[in-house]
Amino acid sequence: MVEMHCHILSGLDDGPVHMEQSIAMAEKAAASGITSIIATPHHLNGQYNNKPNVVNQAVELLHAELRKLNIRLEIRPGQEIRVHDNLIADLYAGKCCTLAGSRYMLLELPFGHIPSQFPGILQELKLAGIIPIIAHPERNRPIQNNPDLLVEYLGQGALCQITAQSVIGLFGRKVQKWCFHFCKENGFHFISSDAHNMEDRTFSMKAAYHLLERRFGRSLVQNLQNNACSVWNNQIIEPEEPVIMKRRLLFW
Repeated sequence: MVEMHCHILSGLDDGPVHMEQSIAMAEKAAASGITSIIATPHHLNGQYNNKPNVVNQAVELLHAELRKLNIRLEIRPGQEIRVHDNLIADLYAGKCCTLAGSRYMLLELPFGHIPSQFPGILQELKLAGIIPIIAHPERNRPIQNNPDLLVEYLGQGALCQITAQSVIGLFGRKVQKWCFHFCKENGFHFISSDAHNMEDRTFSMKAAYHLLERRFGRSLVQNLQNNACSVWNNQIIEPEEPVIMKRRLLFW
């Protein structure tokens, strides 16, 4: 099982503080059936700035510790990049990581609004051969209130990742309901833990997959898992076209 959004590197953001905590997270991930993790520390979210060389060094250090302890888990570098004005310039300047060195890039929207330049950024990324993945849109208020915004971004070539804890209800019933509704619309392509620690923001992938399989069938779960593997292997994902929602899901 591939985990493509995880804050497992110590001392870089609001994830683990010490290497021992990173190792504990790695042990729990491996025990839950995860074999591969793309480490995605926050980048340029107003608090953290993790350049590619910093992320690469942290991945190498963690890998070395995991080998010593015979923990069978492969880690590759990435970033969770907050959408900002200079994102495209940063991309060409080599200041942005794609996921595991692939054509896919993980983008985070602010929780309270959508930057006006976001559609233009999606177009520029497409021209650069980069496929953006929108992280946890179920936690962005404008998209919660008007899911057709996300349909519009998917139409521009973006993909969508929802959080396992959102699916199982740990971010509240309203967010969970949003996920279930959008699941019916072919509106997302990945589930990730977005794990930060061993307490309240931990790995919930198996529980989320189990719940989705029970509600929507095994084929959906298999597609989500295959998509994560495609990111890891830098393979093309051909998503189903999302259904345009006729109604607004006004949860807030």
